[in-house]
This record gives sequence, C-alpha cells and structure tokens, in this order.
Amino acid sequence: MKYAFLRNRRQCWVLFLSLVSQLSGGAAQFVDLTVQIEINDWNYWFLEDKRGLAHTTGEARTVFARAATVHCLVGTNMWRMEGDFSRNANVARWFNGTNIIEESVITRELPEAEMKRFAQVSKLAMSSPPVGQKTRRIYDTGDGNPGRPVRVSDLMDLRGRICWLALCSGPALKRDGRQLFPPSDLWKELLSAPAGFSDKTTVFDDGLGLPRSIELFTPQQRRIFQYQVRQTTNVVGWEFPLEFYGVQYRPAQTNGWELQLTFKGKVTAIGVGSEPQAPDVNNGRIER
Repeated sequence: MKYAFLRNRRQCWVLFLSLVSQLSGGAAQFVDLTVQIEINDWNYWFLEDKRGLAHTTGEARTVFARAATVHCLVGTNMWRMEGDFSRNANVARWFNGTNIIEESVITRELPEAEMKRFAQVSKLAMSSPPVGQKTRRIYDTGDGNPGRPVRVSDLMDLRGRICWLALCSGPALKRDGRQLFPPSDLWKELLSAPAGFSDKTTVFDDGLGLPRSIELFTPQQRRIFQYQVRQTTNVVGWEFPLEFYGVQYRPAQTNGWELQLTFKGKVTAIGVGSEPQAPDVNNGRIER
C-alpha cells in the first residue's frame, strides 16, 4: 500500500506540473468566455419619436433591445467569436494574427415585407438568400482591429465591434500608431475626422492588455466615445471585464452634442479554453 500511495502521489505531481507548464508558457494560453451585450440605440429612438413613427406604425418599440449572446476564445494574438450577429444567419469570426476570417451560414429566409423595405432604402432589387448558403470573407489586418477610417467600411457589425473592443483588442492597443474608432460607424456621415481620433486609454497591466477605460476625442477635442470597465476577474494571469459600459455621442443641429447610443456587457461564463482552429485562409474571398 505504501508503494501505491507513492505512485499515486507521483502521478498527481506529474499532472500538476503539466498543468502549470501549459498555463505558464509551455502552450499557448486561451480563455473561453460567454458575454451578453445590450445596445440601446437612442439615436434611432429619438428619430422615430420625432417622425411620429411610434404612433403611426402600430408597433410597440422600445429603446432597450434584447441582449445578444456572444461566445469568445481569446489569446494574446488570436481570437474567435461566434454569436447573435445576424437575424438570419450563424456568423463566426476568427483572427489568426494576420487576417480576420468571417464565415456565415443562412439559417432562415427574411420575410418578403422586410426585403421590400430594404429595397426601398437601398434603391436596389433585393431577395433573401437561400437557407444553407455559406459565405466566407477574409480581411487583411495585422492587429484584428475591425474599425476603418472615413469612406472605408468597417469589418464587422456593431455588436462584433463592441465585443472586439472589450475582449479582443489587446493586440491592437499594443501596436505603435494604433487607430481607434467609435463602435458605431454613423460618425462617418456626421463629422469630419480625416486623421482619425485621439484616445486616452488605460489597459490592464498583464500580457493580454485589454482596456480598462477608453475615451475618444474628435480633432476639435470633443469627446465622442467613452468606455469603462466596472468589475473584473483574473484567468491565467489576465484581467477580464465582468461588466463593461460604453457611451457614444453625435453632433446635434444646435452645434452641440447629443446621445447616440449606449451599450453594456456582462460576462456570464469564463474559464480556461483551447486554441481556436481558424479556417484555411487560402480558400476564401480576400478583402483589402
């Protein structure tokens, strides 16, 4: 029995040392987490109220939208996110260190009435893509930042850009000459910022370097965006937000500023994860 005890203790030590090696650099570290993100579009709500649409359409709308759930795997120079990015498709995105890869699969057809409204707005004939249709897009980027300057389309939807900022922006924040942009790209239609925005950012002091707070300022030094972390937790030596909040402003007609949108995020599950397996970048559509 003595020898069996020693053998079991030796096995425990081997397992313990193996885990320590994986978490201390013997293998790449990744954190698996699930986050709920709620976006409140005050800009849309104010416009709807001014136009009287809330009273003429018969629809009971609210500025407080349903929270979207996103699942993420995060490392120092690689990440994956999948979640409620589209109403009629499953969407997953990867960053492999040099590219953002996006894959979507259509899960349902959009209603005909909705497609007609889209066609009226876009002035283009539109039809719902068939269920099961798969699309892959690959974007060149050295830091995974989905934001782009004026006259260039951002690489993700609003929820994706918020998720990236809070949980995946470490590589971009470490980069010299970084450029950060407000999450909502409506600023491109409302103000002139050809050289981008200045930022006042604090990050967590660890190897991942996620933001603790961010403020973005226009060339006229007006604050257009503010991000703040309220609660945190530590996993594999990295600090992650458990709750985070953001506010974005827009120019008003009276030469002032008004609220455009607010968002909040809450991490509902977090733990040690495994390395995400990104698709082959040689089989897809490259977007420059």
